[in-house]
Amino acid sequence: MNRRAVAGVCLIASPTLNLISHFLWPAGSEGSAATQLASAAAHPGAMAAAALTETAGWVLLLPGLVQLWADLRGRGRVAVGIGVWGAVLGVLGFIVSGVLNLVTIDLARSTHGTGVVLAIKHDGLIFDTVVLPIMLGLVAQVVLLAGVARAGLGGWWLPVAGAVSVVADQVLSDSANSLLVAATSLPMALALAAVGARLLSPRVVPAADPVPAAAV
Repeated sequence: MNRRAVAGVCLIASPTLNLISHFLWPAGSEGSAATQLASAAAHPGAMAAAALTETAGWVLLLPGLVQLWADLRGRGRVAVGIGVWGAVLGVLGFIVSGVLNLVTIDLARSTHGTGVVLAIKHDGLIFDTVVLPIMLGLVAQVVLLAGVARAGLGGWWLPVAGAVSVVADQVLSDSANSLLVAATSLPMALALAAVGARLLSPRVVPAADPVPAAAV
């Protein structure tokens, strides 16, 4: 299997794992510090499985991003470049978030767990290393999809679908309904999977910039 095929498979597997993770989080995992700790204490296995599945999904996005950045040198290359590196920043934010979720499971066994979790939540460093990178990464994926569409690897529905997911995620991120939360990420998942499917097609070649006619 060549690098392009691996990238295509990863772009399909990445959003699939992220969708699955929405159904693994135990109730209360998105609530207050006390609720999160209670959920982690009651369902440590489910919380660990959800955190690891979600993190693995985001990590699998990286090979696809690298391949798109390497492939697209014609139309859409600027948007793809911005989108790729912004999305990489977002992946790093999700990795840190995954680590913090695992730490929460360990803190659930401590008598001082609530205080520690509250301190983490109110630490400005968390915003800089988790929240901000994740937000920028999600927006960057929309820019990436716009570049991919410009390059001819998909229709203009790609960035529209990505934008719908980003907006819906911000509006409904605190919902306790896992089905509803999963639905918010479905348009982005379909867009990324569509790009992955195009990479798996051996006949698809990204459009290049037109070569100027030689001077007479």
